[in-house]
Amino acid sequence: MFVLFVFVLVLATGCSSDNTSESDGRWNHKEGFVVAKENGRVLVVRDRVDNIEAPLNEILEDASPNAIWLSVDKKGFDVVSVGDQVSINIHNGAIDQSYPAQASADVIKK
Repeated sequence: MFVLFVFVLVLATGCSSDNTSESDGRWNHKEGFVVAKENGRVLVVRDRVDNIEAPLNEILEDASPNAIWLSVDKKGFDVVSVGDQVSINIHNGAIDQSYPAQASADVIKK
């Protein structure tokens, strides 16, 4: 009986996943690609966009649910361009869960 209990415990532990990782398909908002810029904000999606010239609504539809508007300081806004890969540091980890999501962050061009 003890061996069966240990086996089930090991199996359950091995099958569990960390919800903060991308192993379950969730985006961790640590990096992404800029697809739009406006009024001190940049729109970032998880994966590179093949056709960056596509209408924004199509890009957002394809990226769903992995898109976020980031309010950034002037330096961050001026440094990045549409198409750039960026690292993201969200202030206080606070994300508004609308779609696209929204947060204040620092972005660094990769």
